[in-house]
Amino acid sequence: MSNGYRSYSADGTYWTVRKMGKTFWVVRIDPSGVGYRPVEWWGGYQRAGAAGGAAAQLAYNQAIGDARERIRDSLHDALDGIGLGASVPAAPIAPSKAPSESIEDDWEDE
Repeated sequence: MSNGYRSYSADGTYWTVRKMGKTFWVVRIDPSGVGYRPVEWWGGYQRAGAAGGAAAQLAYNQAIGDARERIRDSLHDALDGIGLGASVPAAPIAPSKAPSESIEDDWEDE
């Protein structure tokens, strides 16, 4: 991590607080390019503590979502590996391929 920041999300962005004038803004930053690019503005607060709390909660919620996605993916891979994964449904036959005769003419019991 050469930029000296910690990535708080799977996509490399992170939530932080930036002061502009008298307002503390909660913003999601993408540090991957030249400088820091705002990706999402959450809102502004009069107090730094309130903004910091909001940024922390947003980072936590995003991290939980990212972790759930990774766990879900690894669970599906593990289930597939032991033969318990969801089977791929067979593609239906198009209605245009239906027999032209009535069902009673060529009915077979299976």
